[in-house]
Amino acid sequence: MAGLKSIQDLRNRVATFNNGLSSGAYIQQIIWDNDAYIVDMNAEEQLFEQGINRLGVDIMDYAPYSPLTIAIKEEKGQPTNRVTLRDTGDFEASFFLEVSDKQFEIKASDFKTEDLIKKYGRQILGLTDENIAALIWQYIFPDLMKKAKNVLYGNE
Repeated sequence: MAGLKSIQDLRNRVATFNNGLSSGAYIQQIIWDNDAYIVDMNAEEQLFEQGINRLGVDIMDYAPYSPLTIAIKEEKGQPTNRVTLRDTGDFEASFFLEVSDKQFEIKASDFKTEDLIKKYGRQILGLTDENIAALIWQYIFPDLMKKAKNVLYGNE
C-alpha cells in the first residue's frame, strides 16, 4: 500500500503544480518578485541607454529634441544623440506594474505621463521582444523550474 500512496501523493503534487501553472498564479508571483528588474529593463535599458520604445523604434523618430532641449541636456551632461525621456528621473521613478493572471503592463503615474504618451506613443511603456525573451529565459523559466521541483518533490 505504501507504493500506491506514493503514487497518489505524486499525482496530487502534479495536480497542484498544474493548477498553479494553468491559473497563472506561479508566473504572476514570479513577475511580482522581479518587478524592479522589469521596470529597469524599460526605464534604464530601453529608454535611457538605447532611446527605443517597446517596438524597438528610436524614440527620436517620433519627435527629436529641439535645439533648446539639446542645449539644456548638454549643460546637464545628459545624452543628446537619442531621446531618453529622462530629465529629473521623476517619470521613470513613477513606473509600476499592473499584473493579472494572464499578462502584465508597465504604467507610469508621473504627471507628465499622458503628455509623453501623446508625443511619443504608448509604446514607450513596455518591453521589447528581446527584453521579454530575456525576462522569460533568465527569470521566469528558472524560477518556474525551481517551483516545479519544490512542488513535485514535496518540498513545498
